[in-house]
Amino acid sequence: METEDFEDVQLFEFLFEQAAVPLCVLKADPPVFTITALNDRFRETSQTPTGDAIGMSAFEVYKPYNEASVQQYKLLKEGLNEAMIHGRKVKLPVLHFESNRHEQAAPSWWQIEITPITSSDKKVKYLLCSTLNVTERELMRLEAKLAHEQEQKLQEELKTANEELSAANEELSAINEELSESQKQLATLNAQLEDRIVARTEALAASEKKFRSILDSMPLIAWTSNASGEVDFYNRQWYEYTGLGVEESRTAGWKKVIHPDDRQYNIDIYRSIVESKKSGEFEIRERGADGIYRWHLIRLRPFFTDPGVVNHWIGTATEIDTLKKLQEQKDDFINIASHELKTPLTTLKASLQLLDRMKHNPLSDKFRHIVDHANKSMYKMSTLVDDLLDTNRLRRADLSLNKKCFILSQLISGCCNHISLTAKHNLVVTGDMDVEVYADERAIDQVIVNLVNNAVKYAPDSKDITITIRRDADMVKVSVSDQGPGIPKDKLSFVFERYYRVQASNSHSPGLGLGLFICSEIIKKHGGEMGVESELGHGCTFWFTLPLAI
Repeated sequence: METEDFEDVQLFEFLFEQAAVPLCVLKADPPVFTITALNDRFRETSQTPTGDAIGMSAFEVYKPYNEASVQQYKLLKEGLNEAMIHGRKVKLPVLHFESNRHEQAAPSWWQIEITPITSSDKKVKYLLCSTLNVTERELMRLEAKLAHEQEQKLQEELKTANEELSAANEELSAINEELSESQKQLATLNAQLEDRIVARTEALAASEKKFRSILDSMPLIAWTSNASGEVDFYNRQWYEYTGLGVEESRTAGWKKVIHPDDRQYNIDIYRSIVESKKSGEFEIRERGADGIYRWHLIRLRPFFTDPGVVNHWIGTATEIDTLKKLQEQKDDFINIASHELKTPLTTLKASLQLLDRMKHNPLSDKFRHIVDHANKSMYKMSTLVDDLLDTNRLRRADLSLNKKCFILSQLISGCCNHISLTAKHNLVVTGDMDVEVYADERAIDQVIVNLVNNAVKYAPDSKDITITIRRDADMVKVSVSDQGPGIPKDKLSFVFERYYRVQASNSHSPGLGLGLFICSEIIKKHGGEMGVESELGHGCTFWFTLPLAI
């Protein structure tokens, strides 16, 4: 294989996977049309599960599923055959699907272009199919068509304009004849133009313009550089993202885009990749035209003229800011979870070691104290594990509810006895003591216990903890109030987020930051709402609503 062909294959594979539109490569072996390659975008947007479709017939994987789709797939087959036989690009009519395999009622329209890929002997070997969702455009066209039809109907009702309309129709007929002739001439010109474009495209295949043209159409930042790594071209996305001009980008202005803390690292690793003559990647922060720095994944790939001789480099920058923040959040959560689980586990291990030494004297007061301590550690671990399991079930939508009617005040009295028994806090339940709700008793028990425990934890000096029950239209509102230090206003909007932990003023607050998130999701599954009201120095009130029993 010649060096240019090898470069083209590398470039095609690289850009094929990076393309923003769904792409599929079929082998020109009618009537099978074997699937040779699918890019990730095609797999995401395909209306049917592809599975391991590579190597299978296109019409074995994608089959008609109703009478309307039979005609659509017929047009697709005809287009594939036409592109293969005539060796030219075929743009199919817009394909319309009334419903898909999952019986979703929304119609969709798709525009498919088929480009033949020829070998050196000019024979069509493969067919590149690009798919574009044009549903919004077609809906607008249909809406415009409907409006036009309504306008024509109104004109038909205007009897006084019939004679003028007839004369206009005659003139229109003459114009249509002229237009038909013009369209024939235009079709001839279009065919000639397409031939010229194909010829020009083939000429560009071995030139630098081909690379730049393709890179300029990419939706991500891309550039080319010479063998020593000096950038000689930026694509359009670079200028749109950075706001820099062409001249400024070619000079040292590009350094302004790199975060100051990443600038030297970027220079060093970029140089090391160029010196290695191998592909490489690294992560840095780049500033957009809006002044905000975002994380990007930088990839560099060399292209060779001869083995071991780099002709030029192609680089891309993919924004991964959201992914990076999610990774940081995950790392923080793992550190917190490890710490929170390690503390009761260490205590439990020490308690068990002491119990093992005292197993021959189980009646001593110290023995009972150690057992109580071990049970508390076990309870803390169990609570943490339950929060993790509940969060996982919520993520998989696997948290089932066993709803029934019950008196809410009785549930509250039963689940909060542990607060009254400590004698450190006075639990006051007020409001409608007879109101019934329709909910999962165990799940609501968990919500109330969590809110009361939070009041004890974050407001330890609050003597009274008040639970208020009142009707609100067809719902019941439950409020848990304390007289603690409260929560700053700028943090109120975050308290129900996953992993968010409000820090107590004078001590470390144990937990994974999942309790309020789980409570909020439980209430949402009941069709209710959950919120918080607080003012610094004046306590805090968490509330939620539940549907009344019917």
